[in-house]
Amino acid sequence: MDVADLGLPVDVPSTALFTDHYELTMLQAALRSGTAARRSVFEVFTRRLPDGRRYGVVAGTGRVLDAVENFRFDAGVLRFLREREVVDEATLQWLADYRFSGDIWGYPEGEVYFPGSPIMRVEGSFAECVLLETVILSILNHDSAIAAAASRMSSAAGDRPLIEMGARRTHELA
Repeated sequence: MDVADLGLPVDVPSTALFTDHYELTMLQAALRSGTAARRSVFEVFTRRLPDGRRYGVVAGTGRVLDAVENFRFDAGVLRFLREREVVDEATLQWLADYRFSGDIWGYPEGEVYFPGSPIMRVEGSFAECVLLETVILSILNHDSAIAAAASRMSSAAGDRPLIEMGARRTHELA
């Protein structure tokens, strides 16, 4: 796969490296224990909002779907993991064929949400889903925080013109 096909704003080898080390070691443990294929449901929700905030705004769902679609462990990524001995050879072989085949359900972009409300559900095998946790949380946390802040600023500005420059320094690739 050509990196340009990922549609990312910078040249990255794969969205698969947007996962935490422990997600990979949990996968390895699940493969060893025989629980990797167990049907699982992961829900994304916020436990609480910052003081003074009554709602959040869902954003990033399109980027999440793109990241999941392009979540691949190509030869370069597998070599990186092998050289650093992150996981064993059996796990690397499983990762070489990784393709998410589960289902993702969620609130539409721009929807308001409240604490405890599951804005996204990821359903599939434990092995498939656990690898996606970090990248999904990173994208939704970032984009939803920006959207909620924009909503609050827009409400506060009323009919006055508005520009915000702080977000240029925040992103999971930053």
